[in-house]
Amino acid sequence: MHDMDGEENHSYEKMRSALCWLPILLAIVTVICFSVSYIFAVVRGDINAFWPYISDTGGQEPESCLFGQLLNFSAFLAMATMYVRFKLVQAFNNYDRSLRILNKVALFMGALSSLGVSLVANFQDTYVVSVHLTGAFMAFGIGVVYCFLHTVITRKMYPMYNNRSIWILRFFISLLGLVSLILTFVFASIASAQAGSIAQVTDFSKKWNATEPGFDEHIVSTMSEWMIGVAFLSFFLTYVKDFQKITIRILPELLVSHLDETPIVFNSGPTERTGLLA
Repeated sequence: MHDMDGEENHSYEKMRSALCWLPILLAIVTVICFSVSYIFAVVRGDINAFWPYISDTGGQEPESCLFGQLLNFSAFLAMATMYVRFKLVQAFNNYDRSLRILNKVALFMGALSSLGVSLVANFQDTYVVSVHLTGAFMAFGIGVVYCFLHTVITRKMYPMYNNRSIWILRFFISLLGLVSLILTFVFASIASAQAGSIAQVTDFSKKWNATEPGFDEHIVSTMSEWMIGVAFLSFFLTYVKDFQKITIRILPELLVSHLDETPIVFNSGPTERTGLLA
């Protein structure tokens, strides 16, 4: 009997900590996605090896197929990670109205950001640039908003539910993402002005040459974009310790005893949310 109790406790411990692998898996899949597509693109001569845009690594076939598949998986894992974070905050602070609102807004922003990642994955910059850039703005711009929202949430949960260092860490990671985002767009615009045409920047199939006007600004822009990715993955990895303390269960509830039967919904009567009758 004692051994059975020990096994149950051991199983519970493993189940309780399993969700901590979600942000870790997200980081691993994303790094593999960018690394493998980069290697393919460089070996095939589709891009310059020196600091291309992230999307450039998946702009041509066959690397675009691998890039799209893995990045779609990353978008799914990111959404799952943000949902677990949403449920964790909800479990601790469901009584606090301001935190409930912030938490829901952050989840919505996170969903938009994940959709943006999926758009980036499915609409390559070499074919449908307008949709690709829209997705990039959603992924990066709205993603930064998500990070700051959860930094605020973390600050509001201090000192009752988390320590001071974690919200400070998340603040600086969010700030890194914001600064990198600004640098990406500002220096892309400067590179465009130096090159003399916006086509120079939006022609993603073109390889920039170090002797061309705007090359240095272009490199600052591409480096900053990679830093946004680093910031996002770092932010999600701060969830690892938190996710060791939560488990989410989905319990089925049968409405019939036979699958050919029609479900009958019973009115359980008024609840605390039912309006008062005059």
